Amino acid sequence: MNTDLMTQNLHAGLMLACLGMLVVMLFLTLMIGVMKINEFIIGKLNKIFPEEIKEEPKRNVNSKTDEEIAVAIAAAMNHHGLIKGGN
Repeated sequence: MNTDLMTQNLHAGLMLACLGMLVVMLFLTLMIGVMKINEFIIGKLNKIFPEEIKEEPKRNVNSKTDEEIAVAIAAAMNHHGLIKGGN
């Protein structure tokens, strides 16, 4: 009698697991299909309504040398007490 109940529970568990995997597989397949359709539609719309490409203005390269940057870092570390011999 106890083995019959275990067999029923095992059967129900396997059916539930298979059903869950089937649902996930169907959902993922549907999601991939929708994404492919979106890719196609957006590709067509981009050909009809192309997006304007704005070029960003080039930034001027800062003329500070590595030595000046190192001095600024050292001054900041000295200010926060990270270098001995400071304030």
